[in-house]
Amino acid sequence: MTRHPRDDALRLSDIVAATRLIASYIVGGEEKFLGSTMAQDAVIRELEVIGEAAGSVSSRVQGSHPEVPWRAMRGFASFSKHEYWRVEPRRVWNAAVECASIGTAIARIRTD
Repeated sequence: MTRHPRDDALRLSDIVAATRLIASYIVGGEEKFLGSTMAQDAVIRELEVIGEAAGSVSSRVQGSHPEVPWRAMRGFASFSKHEYWRVEPRRVWNAAVECASIGTAIARIRTD
């Protein structure tokens, strides 16, 4: 398998794309989300993408944008992968709801 390097701009685009997908997965509201393991799994996957991408954004960009919760983004991804049995649907919902502001912040970085 050939690996293709991804620069900061592509990683930031990945984060924005993932936040948009998450928004589409939670459009029915909290009750519907909490009743759908498929939606929960889809959101968890995109949160993992966000965490991996955030962890690969250069320290220069991260340092220039302290308003973005870089550490928290990486933390949820790590938690969901390594302690998957402890992931609670309501916590996933809360993280999903926060993604709108993260997507907005990342989109601003891309236009700087």
